[in-house]
Amino acid sequence: GRFVELARRDILSEDELAALRPDVAYSILDLYVLKQQDPAQPGAALKEVLARMATGELSPLRHTTWPLAETSAAMGFMRAARHIGKIVLTMPHLRAGRLKQDGTYVVTGGLGGIGCALAEWLAERGAGTVVLNGRRPPDAAAKAAIEALHARGFRIEVEIADVTDTDALDAMLARMDETLPPLAGIFHSVGVLSDAALGNQTWESFETVLWPKILGAWHLHRATAERNLDMFVVFSSVAGVLGNPGQANHAAANAFLDQLAAHRRAFGLPGQAIAWGAWSELGEAEEQRERIAGRREASGTGWFTPEQGFKAFERLLRQDATSAVVAAVDWPVFGDSIGGRPPLFEDLLAGATDDGDDSSSSEDLLVQLGSTPAAGREDLLVSFLQREVQAVLRLPSAPASAVGFFDLGMDSLMAVELRNRLNRAFSDTYAAPNTLVFDYPTIADLARHLVDALGEPAPAPEAASDPDPQPPVQRQDDGIAIVGMACRFPGAPDIAAFWRQLETGRDAVTNGRQDDGSWAGVAGDPAVEDGISGRGGFVEEIDRFDARFFGMTPIGARMTDPQQRLLLETSWRALEDAGIDPEGLRGSRTGVYAGIATSEYRDLMMMAGGEGLNYLGTASSTAVGGVAFKLGLTGPAMPAMLNCAASLVTVHQAVAGLRDREVDLALVGGVNAVLSLGLTREMAALGMLSHQGRCKTFDAAADGFVRSEGCGMVVLKRLEEAEADGDRIW
Repeated sequence: GRFVELARRDILSEDELAALRPDVAYSILDLYVLKQQDPAQPGAALKEVLARMATGELSPLRHTTWPLAETSAAMGFMRAARHIGKIVLTMPHLRAGRLKQDGTYVVTGGLGGIGCALAEWLAERGAGTVVLNGRRPPDAAAKAAIEALHARGFRIEVEIADVTDTDALDAMLARMDETLPPLAGIFHSVGVLSDAALGNQTWESFETVLWPKILGAWHLHRATAERNLDMFVVFSSVAGVLGNPGQANHAAANAFLDQLAAHRRAFGLPGQAIAWGAWSELGEAEEQRERIAGRREASGTGWFTPEQGFKAFERLLRQDATSAVVAAVDWPVFGDSIGGRPPLFEDLLAGATDDGDDSSSSEDLLVQLGSTPAAGREDLLVSFLQREVQAVLRLPSAPASAVGFFDLGMDSLMAVELRNRLNRAFSDTYAAPNTLVFDYPTIADLARHLVDALGEPAPAPEAASDPDPQPPVQRQDDGIAIVGMACRFPGAPDIAAFWRQLETGRDAVTNGRQDDGSWAGVAGDPAVEDGISGRGGFVEEIDRFDARFFGMTPIGARMTDPQQRLLLETSWRALEDAGIDPEGLRGSRTGVYAGIATSEYRDLMMMAGGEGLNYLGTASSTAVGGVAFKLGLTGPAMPAMLNCAASLVTVHQAVAGLRDREVDLALVGGVNAVLSLGLTREMAALGMLSHQGRCKTFDAAADGFVRSEGCGMVVLKRLEEAEADGDRIW
């Protein structure tokens, strides 16, 4: 066989590998160099791949598209591991302000007032051909609008077809393919109203409203899914977002359109839903203005002009947001009409009703701080923070200053929102760190910190000149030092024994566990002749734990996964090895980062009838958070469940945290406990375990791996600070 390595760093030269493994054929393929020196070769390979994709022999990787404007949401989606395949950021096709001269754009419902106005907007922005679709021939007003566009030199075509009829829709697209430029965009603007109170609605009235929007949009989606469209925009309604009395059918139809846009994005297709309010001079709402004007006025929703509508339309196409709402709303009146503040509209309603002289604005707050005596600034900041936390957590009243943020219900996303609000409030005066709520876990703690961080505020803000640009801080040394370490591995209960084991090359893999204990039903039970399933690296006395030392009850210790116990013991010893009193770290910005395997202890507890089985005793997040809790650490507590790469990833996270100064000290490592006999036998049955009882990484003789357990932790610190503090550096 051949070993193919995809790498960017630490690549061996051909001579270096030949010296190590003369029996291996080795070649280096540097695509960047190849593109520079022989561009025809990768170019030919790319053309071959594209040709095979065109014939269907190859298919693109599964991917999800996100507009560039939603990069933050895309990154959150990726961090949550909710994606399959690739995440692709797309640029809006209107970013240059022009549409394709050699493209065709279809507007369904195009023979109404909004459709004709949209056709004019598209043509003015360079659309080569605009096709207006309708179920019936154009009326006199539509004919006049089309003739006016023809007179200006625009190519406007009319296609009569019912988009709810798949045969009619397919026939229309076939006619267009024969005579018009390639299809570039779809604008589904069809809409029909049939208002009535829900009790007076019939299924026929629902069909009248639902089918043009739902079936029409779905048929367009299915018919064009394989086409290379730039745009697929559905005209939804604000009724699907705000609701509207008498329009349950209309709201349901438009809610479907909003979800269809997201559905298309999930498949890597363009999709955008714009929920429109009422257009003046155009559309169904204008036609029924006399009937609904009073109701709209009472609800705080009004009309916007076509100029306002198309200005918003262009902005949204440039942003390429998946879903958006365009409506004229008087928010105080709207809030009164609905009799409360739904979470969806909390910020809008709060922003509309807050007094303009509210001291929570950044300018007023800084001015007040400048005019307040030093003794009163902390109270002023406490009041400000109470309002900010109340807004973030959507609380009915201001929270007490001594209650912890997380006790109030704050989660990680809310913590980021609070940090962003503070950064906006203090602008260039103060920049809040990512770990703000961990470092200062109550409003009172945070207020005291801000008093010190803001220093002596200026009596009044300077109004005129921009501040001089400050040169970036040049970090002299971003090195990271290992100042302490500890381990507990098979045959090596401490770090000194581990060094001796490495020096002598002693084999720690054994047939079953070697220490006394009750191992019935546990992986490595020496009383069971289990072949390769019983062979592994086993930590001695993994069932022992000094519960009293860590303030745990005997029952609590039995309910706790050995992985958690190993992690806690080894972390303590690593700090002692660094010459640090663990008790002295309480309240410090120390982070805990640990790779951890799935809990096999749960299997043993289930075998024992489930007695004592609980989430807190076996969850990986609790294992890492438990170390931080026992030691009183306020930095991040981050577990990683990434199999072989878990500990390496945690080292990367810890180093990044130290370099970005999110933490001052980091406990980093990994832990694993081999306990489940069933899981071990399953691995053996799948051929994952070595019959030789040896791991031979990257070797042709490898026949699997050997399961092993243990824990290793290191203490990391910024090199410059370790040297300044006189720490022993490993």
